[in-house]
Amino acid sequence: MNSDPANASIVAAFDAAAQSYDALTQVQRDVARALVARAAKEFFAPRTILDLGAGTGHVSELALRQWPHAELTALDAAPAMLARLRAKFPQVATIRRDAARLDGVGRYDLILSSMMLHWLDAPRDALAHWRGHLAPGGLLCVAAPVVGSLREWRDFARTAGIEDGLWAFPPEDFADGLGATVEISDFPAEYRDARVFLRALKGSGAHKSRPGALPAPAGALRRLLAQRSDPFKATFRIALLSLQAD
Repeated sequence: MNSDPANASIVAAFDAAAQSYDALTQVQRDVARALVARAAKEFFAPRTILDLGAGTGHVSELALRQWPHAELTALDAAPAMLARLRAKFPQVATIRRDAARLDGVGRYDLILSSMMLHWLDAPRDALAHWRGHLAPGGLLCVAAPVVGSLREWRDFARTAGIEDGLWAFPPEDFADGLGATVEISDFPAEYRDARVFLRALKGSGAHKSRPGALPAPAGALRRLLAQRSDPFKATFRIALLSLQAD
């Protein structure tokens, strides 16, 4: 496991959200569905599949349906997330591991990862590392939020003079030069108000601030949220990309 305190705090946040995650992640489910559908168009019969950053199993569930005869392994750094996945899908093998360090986990026909790559320190390097764990003829398919994601909250906070603090997403072109096929799509979600949006972020474990960001003063944040009692839209801008084995 990665001993970096910043990464440890991310793992702890997702661990704490294991029980609430499924109820608060419809957008993540939609992205997982798009990812598996993309992979199914390019790889019809993988024998072995690795779900990286599997969480509670959104991608694993869809992969089991799409490829019921494949051997599926789920990898995540958060033990409570993996426990939740095992409770739902006991037939799935699990590995507790930092996804940036796959040494010793073997090679797979199909590697899938959804909504996790941006949490790693070097997303581009991680892609190259993951690609090295494909079996000959294998395929890597990844869904990652990029710059432009959650722009509604960033704009809203900026107009009030508050630093939004959200995690920094990689640019749309972060995989340039790797030979990836990339499609950019928006995945919107609507919440009852801005306060519910922030609660959903926390309840899904995705609320960690980017390194160096200063927390917004509690009073200023309360006043900001009080301004928005109307429905609040938040959009994830997703890069759906695929890479063939070297």
